[in-house]
Amino acid sequence: MSLQMRSIKKSFAGNVVLADVNLDVEPGKVHALVGENGAGKSTLMKVLAGVHLPDHGEILIDGTPVTFHSPADSLEHGIAMIYQELSLAPHLSVAENILLGSEPLSVPLLKIINRRELVRRARALLAENDFHIDPGKLVEYLSAANRQLVEITRATAEARRVIVMDEPTSSLTTQEVRNLFRLIERLKSRGLAIIYISHRLEELEHIADSLTILRDGRVVHSGSWGSLSTSEIIRHMAGRELKEIFPAREVEAGPVRLRVHQLSRLDKFSEVTFSIRAGEVVGLAGLAGSGRTELVEAIFGVTPPDEGEIYLDETRFDSVRPSAAVKHGVGLLTEDRKRTGLGLNLSVTHNLTLANVRALLRGWMLDRSRELNIARKFIDKLRINPPQPNKIVALLSGGNQQKVLLARWLFADSKIFLLDEPTRGVDVGARAEIYQVINNLVESGAAVLMVSSDLPELLGMSDRILVMRRGHLVAELNAKLTTQEEVLQNAAVVDKAA
Repeated sequence: MSLQMRSIKKSFAGNVVLADVNLDVEPGKVHALVGENGAGKSTLMKVLAGVHLPDHGEILIDGTPVTFHSPADSLEHGIAMIYQELSLAPHLSVAENILLGSEPLSVPLLKIINRRELVRRARALLAENDFHIDPGKLVEYLSAANRQLVEITRATAEARRVIVMDEPTSSLTTQEVRNLFRLIERLKSRGLAIIYISHRLEELEHIADSLTILRDGRVVHSGSWGSLSTSEIIRHMAGRELKEIFPAREVEAGPVRLRVHQLSRLDKFSEVTFSIRAGEVVGLAGLAGSGRTELVEAIFGVTPPDEGEIYLDETRFDSVRPSAAVKHGVGLLTEDRKRTGLGLNLSVTHNLTLANVRALLRGWMLDRSRELNIARKFIDKLRINPPQPNKIVALLSGGNQQKVLLARWLFADSKIFLLDEPTRGVDVGARAEIYQVINNLVESGAAVLMVSSDLPELLGMSDRILVMRRGHLVAELNAKLTTQEEVLQNAAVVDKAA
């Protein structure tokens, strides 16, 4: 089955998002679709998925024009999509989400679902993909990584001709990415065409057969994979040279800013001890379930530890609630900015000042003029785009949303930054800008603990890398001397006693 999109145009409120875009996809092949945030990738795929009708142009399947008025129309033609912003129903179980709309019925006339068969089929689909998730668990209680795996399982069960993967690895660990790549090979062998969107260019080398680059809603390159070098791809994406993805940093470490001693939380992590100095970026690596996120949440007071001690600038700190951490100069950028970081319906200004509202009070009243001036200052400092303080934050790209969250903790006068997946779903240009912001933080004397599933990111940005496995801190590595393989080996080694 061949798929062509011809001369696709799409505008919103007079703003041209797609301009005469062509795309050709072949069965049994992976077509990489890349571009910076706002380039039009997701919009183009939503046209293919029937979410948006194009203003002009056509979609052809095996040379025959088709029109998709809804996602159901697209799915009927065998096209399934994994959205960058997950579309799961959190109040339903894993099994119910995977088979939503195609549930097995015990009494068809009465539409009574066969629960046992539902769970059996979902478990089989998860096992086929080598995903180890309880099909009976509610989605709202899953980690970001496991929600991503459920979304992938649902799409692979639905797809018959084309599957679109929009940032499918943004929440996954290195091992889970490898499992996904094996799944992609199986999908290719079944003759499925795969459109793969990713900001992680290094992973495309392992799976892509062809490539299309979008910039500002237009195709600026299309051809076979390997026809361009990585630097040339980045130049086409950004329209400029990005000499250093990981900018150089020369900072002499200062006094210890954060020290944790024998920190433990039941069933999540145990007896974790480490320290971070002013002027240091310390990476935190580990597979899903290793306790990385739970550790930073415990330090911040989201879920306080059961045992152990935390010291901030060598002063004992009881991590009992986030407000206490903020007061003592600790900021947390959560792994899922849209669920636990941003007030999506609030403006950039309100999101930016949320952690330090008291600094804006004049008596009992909020000084709106000062709040707006402060927002403009940080918008300019972090190059948040568009530079509109009153813009609803949900309308910003992922990279600019992350900058808003970083600005929040800068305004809160944070000295210790806990960054959980700081560049998830962020394009290469915005990532370079965020890395520069991190460098600026440590150069000003801050300490940064950075959790990341992206090993090149950890190696490129960290001074030291801590590795967690099964809730224990098992290794401390010099980031300049170690390798991805050594980090992964420490993260994945199975204990002999297990």
